[in-house]
Amino acid sequence: MPVVFGECFGWLYPAQGSAGVVLCNPFGYDALCTHRGWRKLAERIAAAGMPVLRFDYPGAGDSAGLEDDPQRLNAWLDAIVEATLRLREWTGVQSVSLVGLRLGASLAALAAQRMGDIDGLVLLAPAVSGRNYLRELRAHRQRWLSTTAGMNADPIADPDAYVEAFGFGLYGSDIVQLAAIDLRCDSHAPARRVLLLDSSDRKGAMELADHYRSNGVAVERQAFDECDRFMIEALYSEEPVEAFSRVSAWLALDSPDAPAGPAAADLPQTDVSALALALPHAIERPVVFGSYFGIYCEPAAPRSGAPAMLFVNTGASHHIGDGRIFVLFARRLAALGIASLRMDLSGLGDAAPAAETITLDTIYSDTSCNDAAAGADWLVAQGHARVVTFGVCGGAFVGLHACARHPNIVGGFGVNLQKFIWDGAAREPGAQQFASSKVYWRSALTGAKWSRALQGQSHPLRIASVLGWRLARRCWLATIGWLEHRTGWPLTRNEVRDIVRTLHTKGVQMRLAYGEFDVGLDEARVQFGARLGALQHYPGVRAVTLPKLDHALFTRPARDAVMADAEKWLFADVIRAAVPAVAAAMVSTDTTGAMTPALSQHQLVSAPTDGATGSRATAPPYLDGVRP
Repeated sequence: MPVVFGECFGWLYPAQGSAGVVLCNPFGYDALCTHRGWRKLAERIAAAGMPVLRFDYPGAGDSAGLEDDPQRLNAWLDAIVEATLRLREWTGVQSVSLVGLRLGASLAALAAQRMGDIDGLVLLAPAVSGRNYLRELRAHRQRWLSTTAGMNADPIADPDAYVEAFGFGLYGSDIVQLAAIDLRCDSHAPARRVLLLDSSDRKGAMELADHYRSNGVAVERQAFDECDRFMIEALYSEEPVEAFSRVSAWLALDSPDAPAGPAAADLPQTDVSALALALPHAIERPVVFGSYFGIYCEPAAPRSGAPAMLFVNTGASHHIGDGRIFVLFARRLAALGIASLRMDLSGLGDAAPAAETITLDTIYSDTSCNDAAAGADWLVAQGHARVVTFGVCGGAFVGLHACARHPNIVGGFGVNLQKFIWDGAAREPGAQQFASSKVYWRSALTGAKWSRALQGQSHPLRIASVLGWRLARRCWLATIGWLEHRTGWPLTRNEVRDIVRTLHTKGVQMRLAYGEFDVGLDEARVQFGARLGALQHYPGVRAVTLPKLDHALFTRPARDAVMADAEKWLFADVIRAAVPAVAAAMVSTDTTGAMTPALSQHQLVSAPTDGATGSRATAPPYLDGVRP
């Protein structure tokens, strides 16, 4: 069940055992990737009879604050301590163990050392050295810059003041503090017993285990071979069943058999509607409706007549969005008087039950579109007669179709929409392995690309066939569209034009924002012409490019650009009012420029392009993920 304590939002899993467990999240993108598996670990431990609390650190996930607030590391350690106290208070457990993953494991060890009364400590692939962990984050960023996703991104001006990887950053004094951490020096006997499952840093883990043993700690060290398959993009992340089974068994091995104090039914705050996180301009509440879960952000001063915004999942990621954009934008809108719901569709995030497997066919299904309609129904039931959707990639697809289906959805903002119609297994085999046409034309002008082709490291003929297919399809659709427009006779079925006509007839305001190198823009050009001129027949459906916008919104400037553009669209096209003065103070980017049915170039702040991270593990071709 959802819980709120201090600045933090979390989930409590009641059980009758007298030994409890606090889960300590990994940092940033790792937490986004592993959310589904991390939730399953909590369920697994609770099923073994141990109450569990998992939560978001301040400035992360659904908790209050921003990532660039000062003293984040100290706030995270304080939150672990408070979570431990709350678990004891709510469940009456006699002993508590901490379980942490990557940086969360390091924080767990430091917090346990500070508290001094932790029974068990599970370290999953811990970052033994903070300095090495920062090097790892910087290396991920550099590898990403070398891919098509980052080819147009600006380097970080001062890497000592800001470290970013895959949309999440660390700042200033926190970087200095993290660099100074070494568990072999900063923790001695953090718990009575320790389970250490190591992955890449085997030497550091071995030294840490020996260090703990020398201080009288009972240490069990094993390999975490499933780590690489777990810590990849959420769509492909696999629950490490073997490792989690070992963790659960190890935690239960030495747990007292005596029951905890209160029974699950007697726990406080069981009424979800009573939970609230107080923010400067809003109150946020967790909501459960049907099998769905969401966070309702209610402004302190609602704007009369304004629509509510519905955020839907990006791919398999949970409801915070890449780079936490849904949380940031929801709270920004609340300051303008606009309510919102960050929703998990069926099987995703914290919806119940969690899906065992998630595929592209799941994300691009009618079920997902109907789920979004259920979210709109919930908002309507709260008194919001009008709703607008916001989604990225697969979420843009879901929002598009929800706009066409639901009578109360009057607008939608979609970022890097890849497909207007999902054709599943019938889609061109392997087509999504290829980048946008603009990427290929740009690469063709570089000697390095031709050198790779001569060495057999790239396949120009395959690329040429894809470009030729795109051009031929564009010409065919343009010809058919011209003849239909001239004669008024439907010559062939075009589901893409059908849904756009539906949006137009329904009066929906639909805005599609693309990065100039995104492969989704090629699909839009195939359907509506090189300049998207065919959209001129549907004035409510508009498309723009935001220069240097990457597919997954991995940089802060890219997220700021999208939020500024969406905010301006919301007030100009849906509310049809000037953006309030408070918005001007919150917007640091210039989004001026004509909004026309055809493509218009908005000169915004720098951001990367397309959707690849520079892989940490091999993954299949994708639409919604972050791997090439």
